[in-house]
Amino acid sequence: MKGEIRKLKLNIAIVDDQERDSEQLQMDLCNWHCPDGVELGSILRCPSGKALLTSFEPKMIQLVFMDICMDKLNGIETAKRLRSIDTEVLIVFVTTSREFAFEAFPVHPFDYIVKPYKKDRLDSVLNEAVRVLTSSDPEITIRVSRGQQHTLPLHSISAVMAQGHGVEVSLRDGQCFMSTQNFSEIESLLMKHPRFLLCNRGLIVNMDQVAVTDEEAFRMKNGRVYPIRVRGRMEVMAAFSQYQISRLRGVMKIKEAE
Repeated sequence: MKGEIRKLKLNIAIVDDQERDSEQLQMDLCNWHCPDGVELGSILRCPSGKALLTSFEPKMIQLVFMDICMDKLNGIETAKRLRSIDTEVLIVFVTTSREFAFEAFPVHPFDYIVKPYKKDRLDSVLNEAVRVLTSSDPEITIRVSRGQQHTLPLHSISAVMAQGHGVEVSLRDGQCFMSTQNFSEIESLLMKHPRFLLCNRGLIVNMDQVAVTDEEAFRMKNGRVYPIRVRGRMEVMAAFSQYQISRLRGVMKIKEAE
């Protein structure tokens, strides 16, 4: 299903304790050629993670450029706290060091830029962010009773779990409902999309909705916890890690260049 494009006013935050770097990034953002249907809104510059968290409210910012190496509250810790306020904001780490890339995975960063960056690299990240923010998510239709069905965007699904002859569908807002379809039917719909992972018998999670994992269970952003199977646990965790890596296009480019 091809997503419909919606208009976007893109509000951005820059979190960097190096004023010169922050000013340069702001200048580069202002010189970016916005795609049709996109308006560059406000650019909030914060000299520290604390300054951002003090003023931040859900949905006020769509994209955050965050330095990792900052005094007191570093970028990764700031991002963790930011995620507790807004789970959907896109976070791009901008730093001089490559060594923190894999430590950033638990906060689900959108991308990773190494200073000094080239303008076309920044433009690429901005254009990809716009694509994500303006494209409607693919949908699937799930039967809930004879003659009735729900059509859901994929991002709204947190997990599905077999329950008797039906399937419990857990949504990212915490709501649940029962489907009359069997698990294999819904599995065939979801597993076409790389964000979904079969982590246990009769259990599929949306990896974009995982808040944290301790290698025994996935704790989802809606608070629910799902166990990872014992047999094959290493394969499940490897698949989850690979998905996180694939989302960090910048990290993959770094690895290829090394």
